[in-house]
Amino acid sequence: MKGQFSRGYTARAISKWMLIALVSVSSNAQTDAACRQRHFGRFSEWSAPVNLGPAVNSPTLDWWPAISPNGLSIYFGSNRPGGIPPAPGGDAQDIWVSRRSSLDAPWEPARNLGPTINTAFRDNSPRLSRDGHWLIFGSTRPTGKCVAGSTVELFISYRENTEDDFAWESAVNFGCEFNTNSLSIGQTFYHDDDKGVDTLYFSSIRSGNAFQDFDVYASTRRFHGAFGPPVLVPELSSPEADNSPAVRADGLEMFMKWNGQVNGAVFNGDLWVATRETTSHPWTTPKNLGPTINSAQDDDFPTLSCDGTALYFSSNRPGGVGGYDFYVATRKRLEDPAPVLLTASRDGSRQGAILHSGTSQITSSANPAFIGEVVEVYLTGLIDGSTAPPQISIGDRVAEILFFGKAPLFTGLNQVNVRVPDISPGPAVPVRLTYLGRLSNEVTIGVR
Repeated sequence: MKGQFSRGYTARAISKWMLIALVSVSSNAQTDAACRQRHFGRFSEWSAPVNLGPAVNSPTLDWWPAISPNGLSIYFGSNRPGGIPPAPGGDAQDIWVSRRSSLDAPWEPARNLGPTINTAFRDNSPRLSRDGHWLIFGSTRPTGKCVAGSTVELFISYRENTEDDFAWESAVNFGCEFNTNSLSIGQTFYHDDDKGVDTLYFSSIRSGNAFQDFDVYASTRRFHGAFGPPVLVPELSSPEADNSPAVRADGLEMFMKWNGQVNGAVFNGDLWVATRETTSHPWTTPKNLGPTINSAQDDDFPTLSCDGTALYFSSNRPGGVGGYDFYVATRKRLEDPAPVLLTASRDGSRQGAILHSGTSQITSSANPAFIGEVVEVYLTGLIDGSTAPPQISIGDRVAEILFFGKAPLFTGLNQVNVRVPDISPGPAVPVRLTYLGRLSNEVTIGVR
């Protein structure tokens, strides 16, 4: 058995069920922990990009970087010498990997993944699952195709040991659910831990238009394992070329490349980013990352580290090793302030801004709440769009939360509706809130 698959399945049957294992929990906490994090909070601005250097880059074309979940391996496509010899008349690219011993160590010279993964045809655009067991990539190989006459199809390979970059097994076709005779590239996977939903985002010209008219599509895995029909993501698609989507591990940030056109020809593109409040909201219109990240040349193929602090991409800007080089920009996670429960008194009594539900009456010692009543707790410090609920303790019991989010009637405040638990009554029962590991101040509520 490998994950949830047995060797008894045919290659095509396996490919239809692959994504179940793409989101399996790894026993390697270092690999999986950052990818499973549900809240990232705020980040600093991006740093200026840094070239990864000659150990990774070559004088030829280096495209499609993919950073491993633990940040210690970078996979990419390249047509550098030393790969699988191309087929006659072919334009072969291979998938290569460079490693480093720690996040602060230099990158080691890149190595070809070999004939288990690569062929005499074009193999590129690698992506790894968040548990590190699966490698998904695009290929023009003529064997194992799902659709006759297709240009590029996706293939997938498994490895048991996530620390061994050369333990990949023979690749099989990922399946026919979204492969067509048009061009589909730039796949990225997102697993919603809360909803248990797997989504594949990718770029495609399935509309039948010219190469410049890539759009972004999403395909959701159905309950039986196969992907459903791809659906256009209109807010991420434009009349120009929208490609190479890369989603953050919490599903709230999407990086991509946008190309302009001059007389029908693709010219230099920039990296853009879209966000959304929650995974149930639509994406915002992508915004250009600006001159700190983008250059006057072509900036393409973004990929994000699992913790959201490193953005890798390919660029042919001046000063590199070759035609296209890999660069990385970094940012820091900013500590969000601790939540603050508001008080309704200035006399030092710590009476909380806690109202009887639907009224403007404070739950004070003179007008206490009763056991089982719903009260409204007002505070600051909840993260907009976060699906992570706070926890409120009244007395020595955790209260049932019925609502949390922006306060509908008070701009800039948060509101949490809770049911008063069965506790010992009193005129000043302590109330505390815990949110994303941070503890609030203490206020009081009157309970009878």
